[in-house]
Amino acid sequence: MARDSLYWLDLLRPLGIPLPKRLHADMTMARHSFLFTILERLPGCDLGYAVNRLSHDDLRDLARRLAGLQATATELPSGRGYGFSPRMEGPFPHLSWKDFIATSLSRYRRRIQVPGIVSEYHNDRVDAAADRLVAYFAGVRPTPFLHDITTKNVIIDGTRLSGIVDVDDLCFGDPLFLVGLIRMALLANGHNAVYADTWVEVLRLDKEQSAALDFYTALFCLNFMGELGYQFNRAEEAPVEKPYVERLRSLLDRYLT
Repeated sequence: MARDSLYWLDLLRPLGIPLPKRLHADMTMARHSFLFTILERLPGCDLGYAVNRLSHDDLRDLARRLAGLQATATELPSGRGYGFSPRMEGPFPHLSWKDFIATSLSRYRRRIQVPGIVSEYHNDRVDAAADRLVAYFAGVRPTPFLHDITTKNVIIDGTRLSGIVDVDDLCFGDPLFLVGLIRMALLANGHNAVYADTWVEVLRLDKEQSAALDFYTALFCLNFMGELGYQFNRAEEAPVEKPYVERLRSLLDRYLT
């Protein structure tokens, strides 16, 4: 992962994407028994911690800036496959975008099955929505895009963008996938969606793309449902709060309609 991060740092920073500067790195393991990198510390905090104190104008400006940076990433050469890859040349885990989506759906279903907090009926509904978009998925090119610049990894200092962190791979496929995640991350946590809405305005989506974006939003709603009852990176298992579960159900209904 350290090598992958440096790879993208060296590739993306010259394009104007504001990743942290490399201060020092040693990938040889000649002096130490481990790899290490030292990067500058970007001032500020994740967007998720700042979003409620930023004005709508601040959020719109920020969304336009991030959408522009994403556009820069998507101008890189297309991949030879789909999904998350640590290099432009691969490896690529999927032969098609449809396969990528199907794998995601299967993973979320397995997660939901174990704790049983929400019904698998929700999986069935999103599976059916995916079936209606098969022709759209078939037309998706393996376009490289930054997939994790959501309410996390986008560092805000005051009202300005300080930079982007934690880029150790890119996703190859439909860049609208990220916008669906941004929208769901905001709405699931009770935030105003003006930031995500501005991304949509910048992209000027047609009817088919808008339907795909609604699907991706529902897909990530299912993903969030699949996190219920798990500890993940927390020190302790997070309690399952009924209002949050109901909010997810309501959002799924909205974006599957």
